[in-house]
Amino acid sequence: MDLAVQASVLISALDARGLYTSEIDASEMIKGSAQTSQLKSEYRRNSMSLNENVMAELAYGTGGTYFHNSNDLEGGFKRLTAAPEYVYLLEFSIGNVKQNGRYHRLKVKVDQDGLTAQSRRGYFATKPPKKKK
Repeated sequence: MDLAVQASVLISALDARGLYTSEIDASEMIKGSAQTSQLKSEYRRNSMSLNENVMAELAYGTGGTYFHNSNDLEGGFKRLTAAPEYVYLLEFSIGNVKQNGRYHRLKVKVDQDGLTAQSRRGYFATKPPKKKK
């Protein structure tokens, strides 16, 4: 993600599943105990959520858009390919941050009604290069 941001590349994502349910349906019911069915349902819910999180993180981490939970795929493609009305590039200088590879959250606010901001949610502080022996 950092390489994409450094190269001014926005990654947007569209979840083609549209509206979906994470519950298992009758065709997926397995023989066994209620506990087994409950575990399978929980596994499916977690798996679907994790898959969605990857797409969302790629989009939000680069300042892109994530379109999901909608069956209007045409509208989603239009939204993802539409150029923003205004674009501002904000930079800041990082002081006193340990270069340990940890994630640091960012929060951008707009103090004007009717406007929204889309930004990265954070960044990873780069680790210093390893010294050769």
